[in-house]
Amino acid sequence: MKTFVTGLGNYSIKKVLVLFTVLFSSCVNSHYDQTENFLFSWKIGDLKTAAVEAERLSQSGPKKDRLLYKLEEGSTKRLSGDLKGSVRALGEASKEYDRWFGVHLKADARVSDQVSSVLGSAEWKPYKSRVYERVMMRMYQALNYLQLEEKGRARAEIFKSRQAIDDAIQIWSKELLAAQEEMNRKGINLNRGMNEKKDGSSLQREISRIRSMIPPNLPDYVNPAAIYLEALYFLRGGMQREDFEKASFSLRRLAALFPENQWIREDLGEAMSFKIDSQPKTYVFYESGRAPVRVEKRFDLPVVFFATNARIPYLGLALPSLQTTGEILSPLRVGANGLEQPLSTSLLADMDAIIAKEFEKDYPLELSRAIAGALAKGGLQYLATDSVRDEDDVTRAVVGIGAGLLAQVTTRADLRAWATLPRRIEVCKLSTPADKKLTLSGGGATFKEVVTLNDSTTNLVWVRRISSHTPIRVVGVLSLDP
Repeated sequence: MKTFVTGLGNYSIKKVLVLFTVLFSSCVNSHYDQTENFLFSWKIGDLKTAAVEAERLSQSGPKKDRLLYKLEEGSTKRLSGDLKGSVRALGEASKEYDRWFGVHLKADARVSDQVSSVLGSAEWKPYKSRVYERVMMRMYQALNYLQLEEKGRARAEIFKSRQAIDDAIQIWSKELLAAQEEMNRKGINLNRGMNEKKDGSSLQREISRIRSMIPPNLPDYVNPAAIYLEALYFLRGGMQREDFEKASFSLRRLAALFPENQWIREDLGEAMSFKIDSQPKTYVFYESGRAPVRVEKRFDLPVVFFATNARIPYLGLALPSLQTTGEILSPLRVGANGLEQPLSTSLLADMDAIIAKEFEKDYPLELSRAIAGALAKGGLQYLATDSVRDEDDVTRAVVGIGAGLLAQVTTRADLRAWATLPRRIEVCKLSTPADKKLTLSGGGATFKEVVTLNDSTTNLVWVRRISSHTPIRVVGVLSLDP
């Protein structure tokens, strides 16, 4: 029996073909197919139906995608007004992530996981989430708890958003080192493939396009909206000197990113003086649009683009790419008694840029997995055909076609991502009006919403709008008082 060697060890061609058959049989509908009904309801603003669909997916959808479906369920239920349902779903998503993170650090992946990552489709692996998703998960959960007046639990979630970044750095460094070592063993130079200026290189053009979406001053894994929420929690709700120090630290980071933002400068001044303005304040956070989606792009790349000693001339790769979605909605206009004219929200978190930054950072990992899979499948096709060279013509043809089809079907990019996140998060700050009323409008004043504020020193109003065709939705009005 013929055998061949991969990064997975020695496998007979028969065993590998059996494995491929099993993998192929498990290849059911794509993630897009699974979530089509849910996303349609959400896009048109039918949030109750979307919440029901999200819960159905999280309970009966593919187990490997359970973490992702819990995130969708949590954000959709929050938007629909089901705070307790959102808390439960996001809590279960957090447990799924913690379970994966613990296993990842304490033990090597099982052989079956390694095989599916190389020979199978990336979408067949369990979904682990990305850093920006974990930060948003913690931020939404903190907002849920604040709205439910459970400040202790909100505080815990705020600290966990910081921990998500530390976890990411630890995992990313480990995975990138392993990928580089594996590619070096195969004679492939990832750094040269990522950065070489080669005319006509479709991959290089794609990398350049992604990098063009990222502003030069955006640090790794930073979400300014989460940082601002943390700062306001300690500034407006704190009571001790260390709370003001925590707020100062976060606000300095924001001031470096937004030196022209007068509201951040005002808050930083208060934090540094260890005294807040006694006049009641209201902060309005406005989430709009839809975050970028992942789409598949296929590349037939010359191996010499990556290596000098490759034995095959070309690699067929399926890689994910980012595609922005829909329009950029106009800022939210906030009117109140005492204002000469309505205020407009200012950009705080550009999710296009945040997601692109992490995408670009992870691209060497995506590329290495795609190359490893292409090499393994290319070797399998050759060996499958070679193993039956003494058989009749029909057998050789069937085996050759079968191996080719399996390779084609399993060459897929992982397009899974948290789809209900916003494209932009904006903010404005104003003195709380005496009548506790705000008028919110946007999109040429097509939609208006009147908000009644709490009798608090600090109000935080969270607003969401999915598209220009859906109304403004006030997700929550909550207090940041001690």
